[in-house]
Amino acid sequence: MRLFNNIDLAREIENIKIKGTKEYIVNRKKISPIYTGDYLALHGKGYVFSMEKYFFSVGFGLKEEVSSSDIKLIENFVLNKNILPCPRVHFEVTPYSDPLFLTIIQEKGYTLDHFLSVWVLDLEAWAPTDTSFKSDEVSIIRVATNQAYEWAKTVASGIAEDNTATEDSIESIRCFFNVPDTEAFLLKDNDQSVAGGFLMLNGQLGELFLTSTIHSHRGMGYQNLLIEERIKYAKSRGCTYLTVTTKPNNTSARNMERNGFKLGYNKAIMKSPLLNSAKHEGEFN
Repeated sequence: MRLFNNIDLAREIENIKIKGTKEYIVNRKKISPIYTGDYLALHGKGYVFSMEKYFFSVGFGLKEEVSSSDIKLIENFVLNKNILPCPRVHFEVTPYSDPLFLTIIQEKGYTLDHFLSVWVLDLEAWAPTDTSFKSDEVSIIRVATNQAYEWAKTVASGIAEDNTATEDSIESIRCFFNVPDTEAFLLKDNDQSVAGGFLMLNGQLGELFLTSTIHSHRGMGYQNLLIEERIKYAKSRGCTYLTVTTKPNNTSARNMERNGFKLGYNKAIMKSPLLNSAKHEGEFN
């Protein structure tokens, strides 16, 4: 399979994102009945995800044709959540999306919000480097069930700007742990948990995400260690490609390049105007 200009690979990448998000929502609802996350499936077209106050759509424009009535259905799904202030819906648009789909949402007033970079690693061509950081004081473990909270707290602390993880953020991350076909990784420095990462598998494709280091231990090469560890594990499980999504030109993006990932494509995140129920009156099913 060619790595670039390949709509089939792009569909696989978008599908693994759909799979992971669906299973996360289902799993979190089992653990936390008050959780309000939800999704709408337009089979053959794409999925819309409600992550409480953030709404995003994945996969649209890559397979079956998307119509104006589909967009209306999606917007009504969002409006029915009764989120205040007025919400928006975001569409993740790839370079392989049907141009007609992009025209439809632009005519409805959707505008560019930001870009995301999708990176791909060909595991069949990958080989570990000889320059990896090594220390007897640093170890990486695959997380067992009784370590899930510690892993989630470490990742949440690394993501938080003030290095303080709330119980809600820890619970949100911990709910990924029981998603099928995943592995969590925890890096320890002198037995202190300082960094973590996650890997999802879907056939021959794997995806890296939920990667962070606590503020006091940044700049020590731990992210590269976690990336390489997950690459090795994915390859041992029979994956031929790995993918990861970053913001363009940030530290994570540079780490991906350093570890052999190539830029597959950039996604445009298109946001709707503020959705007002009064403007949509009479459109609800």
